[in-house]
Formats: sequence, structure tokens, C-alpha cells
Amino acid sequence: MSTSTGVVRRRGSLAVVWAVLLVAVVAPPLAVGPAFAHSAALLLPGLVAAMGPAVLLRSGTARRKSWRADGTLVRARTWTGVREVDLAALAIVRGWVLPRRSGPLTYVSVADRSGRRVILDVDDRGLKLVADAVRHHGADYLSSWALTILGLAPAHRFASVGRQLGLGFIALGLLLIGMLLAAAIAQC
Repeated sequence: MSTSTGVVRRRGSLAVVWAVLLVAVVAPPLAVGPAFAHSAALLLPGLVAAMGPAVLLRSGTARRKSWRADGTLVRARTWTGVREVDLAALAIVRGWVLPRRSGPLTYVSVADRSGRRVILDVDDRGLKLVADAVRHHGADYLSSWALTILGLAPAHRFASVGRQLGLGFIALGLLLIGMLLAAAIAQC
């Protein structure tokens, strides 16, 4: 698949997801009216607003078993189609860890200099692959969290806790914004 076809497909998929999220936040208060602002259903648009970024993130993420590396070329299947990234020409590397009861999920977002990007759900093998590519070929930008996740820099004691709290506050803020937006629309 050419780069331009992949970009068009990705933008189209993201536009559809944004439209669905907007309809899910705006349509219920418009349909019900002012009574919606005083009901427990107000939590629904807030949850949609809080979960929307996770859906958008997931649309470009390749699960552990859906990506393969062939030399320096990574080919991954995502919801928005097949994506290819050249690890020998890395432009941006970011990473984050999401805690779960069954063990943390580790994600590494890689983009090459031609603009192709993918988010990889990685295990130790994937972390080693990306870390080796960074060591051998370099990258234009590496986030501090990616440096720590890839084992290229020492971990700071409370940095992970601060990042997790930050993600939690962002989700809480989106929840409240979604609820307030829905309440305002319902009052119109």
C-alpha cells in the first residue's frame, strides 16, 4: 500500500470515529431535552468523551500478534489497515505503559521520516527490536518515557506514577467536559 493511500485511509477512519463520538455526545441531550440535564443519563456522554481518545488510539494500534518485523521494516495490521514503518529511518519514538491487573500493557509509537507511523503493543521482543533500531540507526526524537521503557535511560523513581496520574486527570477532565457539554446542549 502506498503512503498516500494509507494516509487517506487513516484520515477517513479517524473522521468516522470523531463523527460517531460527536453524535454520541450531542444527540442524546438534543433528543431528550432539558430533562436530560437532570438525569443520571448525563454520565453517558461524559463516558463517551472520556473513552473517545482510547478508541482513537486503538484505531492505529497493532496488537502483539498482528505485526511482524522483516529486517528493519515493520508491517502491522491495525483497524485502519496495514501500516509499514522503516526502523532504519526513525523520526519519532514515544512509549507508555498502562497498568492492568493481569500485567501492564506497553505501547511504543514509531514514525519514520517518510511520515508513516504505527503504535505497537509490544512485549520484551518488541522492546528489544525498537531499542536495537534506536541504538544502531538513531531517531530524530525520543520521548523520555520511551527512553526509559526501551532501557536506554535509567528510570526516575516517581516519573511513572506522575504520568499515570496525568493520564487519569486527562480522562477525568474529558468525562466532566462531556457531561457539561451535554448538559449545556440539553438546556438549549
